[in-house]
Amino acid sequence: MRTRLLSLLDQIGFGSPPEAVRPHGGSIARLLASGVVSLTGLVLLVPNLFPLLDGGGTFAVVLGLLGAVVSVGLVAVGGLLYTSGFSDRNTVRIAVWNVLGVVVLGGVMFAHAVAQNRLSGGIAPSMFTVGNLLAIGAAAHVIIGVYDARRVRAEQLARERRRTAVLNRVLRHNLRNEAQVLAGHADIVAGVPDAEQIRRSAAVLKRSADTVGSLAEGAKTITRERDRAPDEFEPTDPVDVFGAAIEHARDRYPDVEFDFDAPDRIDATVRASGGLRTALNELLENAAEHGEPPVEASVRVLPEAVELSVTDHGGGIPDHERDVVVGDADITQLTHGSGLGLWVAETVADTHRGSLSFSEGASSTTVTLSIPRT
Repeated sequence: MRTRLLSLLDQIGFGSPPEAVRPHGGSIARLLASGVVSLTGLVLLVPNLFPLLDGGGTFAVVLGLLGAVVSVGLVAVGGLLYTSGFSDRNTVRIAVWNVLGVVVLGGVMFAHAVAQNRLSGGIAPSMFTVGNLLAIGAAAHVIIGVYDARRVRAEQLARERRRTAVLNRVLRHNLRNEAQVLAGHADIVAGVPDAEQIRRSAAVLKRSADTVGSLAEGAKTITRERDRAPDEFEPTDPVDVFGAAIEHARDRYPDVEFDFDAPDRIDATVRASGGLRTALNELLENAAEHGEPPVEASVRVLPEAVELSVTDHGGGIPDHERDVVVGDADITQLTHGSGLGLWVAETVADTHRGSLSFSEGASSTTVTLSIPRT
């Protein structure tokens, strides 16, 4: 019996939600969302009991039993949602679908009843009709909500798999190349007594070691950003964070001119983690190393978001790297990108529920990190 029940739950979408391998539980939002679904079932149970209590006709009793079973099922579903593997956000999504089904279907039925003067037959029969249909409609919308939540999470998992593929391919490709460089110049250092050649090889060895370190740090940052807990995000002044990143870049690249266009203070904050500073560091570093000065940084406040932009003047970001990051091209052996800087920024944008965009000027490239305002 238990196996059949689990099989049924899996078929309608409750068996193995893709976002977790263990049940969630504990948050206020989760408790409220689950309570709404259970409360819907309790409220709709009352009118479905009318035919059973006042001895209605056989057909009415059958419909009442069906509505009562569905209503009790909604109560149980609320409990299942609370302990299920669905994330808090998707649990709320399912509860919203449930409420939407009750409100829309209930409103339509009530409007038809008023228009056709069908409420004159007594409140109990009318409540039974409405309650019976609403119970079935609410249950149907919960199932729709479950599949909608699973669809959203499947899309999130697809994006995460893209990032995993990037880490895998970029690290394998670039680390293999750097290992060959390191081995080749190590042989030169060991076999050539020429002091000048040794100095050149030592410089190459240092650059390769820095590249390997940068790749390792980028991979660590992406993994850390994907694992950020909600309590690591707090109200943040984006101008302060961007200004600190600019000062860091000026210290690191003293020969590069950095222009920062931002108001002294803005009446806007964003919910951000330490990853926001990391993303801005990556964008400024990319502009300083691969573009032509000056590097122009700016802050633009919109009604719904704050845009943090970095512009450099030069060859711009290679099309194949930009297209892979924004999803316009598939990751292949030749189009995975040469580093992880842009992927760090894209990951931070995603975890902050923002976006990373690119725009090309006549002789400039602008990368914009957009973060929603609080």
